[in-house]
Amino acid sequence: MHIEPLEDLRAGQWDSYVDSCPNGTIFHRSAWRDIIRKSTGHRPYYLAALKGESVCGILPLFILKTGIFGKMAVSLPFLNVGGIISDSPEAEKALADESAAYAHKMGLRYVELRQRYATQLDLPVSDRKVVSIFSLTGGPEAVFSRLHQNVRNKIRKAEKNEVIIEKGAGGLDEFYRVYARNLRDLGTPVISYNFFQCIVDAFPDEAEVYVARRRGDVIGAKLVLFDRQTCYFVWAAARRDRMKYAPVQALNWAAIQDACKNECAEIDMGRSTKDSSQQSFKKYWGVEVHPLPWTYQLIGDSAMPGLNPDNPKFALAVRTWRRLPVCLTRLIGPPLARRLP
Repeated sequence: MHIEPLEDLRAGQWDSYVDSCPNGTIFHRSAWRDIIRKSTGHRPYYLAALKGESVCGILPLFILKTGIFGKMAVSLPFLNVGGIISDSPEAEKALADESAAYAHKMGLRYVELRQRYATQLDLPVSDRKVVSIFSLTGGPEAVFSRLHQNVRNKIRKAEKNEVIIEKGAGGLDEFYRVYARNLRDLGTPVISYNFFQCIVDAFPDEAEVYVARRRGDVIGAKLVLFDRQTCYFVWAAARRDRMKYAPVQALNWAAIQDACKNECAEIDMGRSTKDSSQQSFKKYWGVEVHPLPWTYQLIGDSAMPGLNPDNPKFALAVRTWRRLPVCLTRLIGPPLARRLP
């Protein structure tokens, strides 16, 4: 077995392995190497384990220079899922050994593997994040009947309040306006518009933009990704002053119906902090909650990293950011957001 960087392989060989691996996701595909590199400037380090000429494991990594937080490697930044996928513990260990060696060489603080499924590596694992999954078995009518009554009522309420859902890449501008405003309200810098444009360009058949309108007014939007069996709810936002019209429920239901048409088996409603209000909202959709076993190689640190918006150290920055004009946060947010994976 030997390890090679993606540059020495054809991207098609990498993607064929992702498609054939049971734990492979759309986020493991090679397109993210160019999406993140072009939109943020971070350097990729994509590794493949090979037996002979056959790929038996992969690890997509990005090297981040965060300034005051030091340098780290993340698989994958700005996304919920990444990490190692492999055919065997042997390939898994070989990839982890190579990433650790590279991290030592580059003077990194740590390597963060955003695993969807646990590895067999003897490494520290965080239990802070969870993912919410619900089944699409039975199609739209069966799914609707399984939803909590409050959710069904909100979907009907959106219809009665003349909320219309439009979809298509042409709605990306509206999506970004609502998304940037929503993140400002949460006290979080927004990543660049180019990041989302690159996603839509790279995945014309897998990415879908939904926009919720009421009487011509944009009140919510979301961008979802489809792979062979899962529809991923990754980025979404709604205007807080229009929540009474239930745009979130309307957007989710439109995406659920499309996922059923695409013969997806499940919806991934994205990651949440365990026991958070966001997680409480998702439970009404009938989700099953699973831990996200994010795994760490601690290189220059002896303690688990605390680089997340829930860290009390960020409280003052969050309060300050919420007071800024949206137009200013759209200007100065992306250079900051690229340093917060």
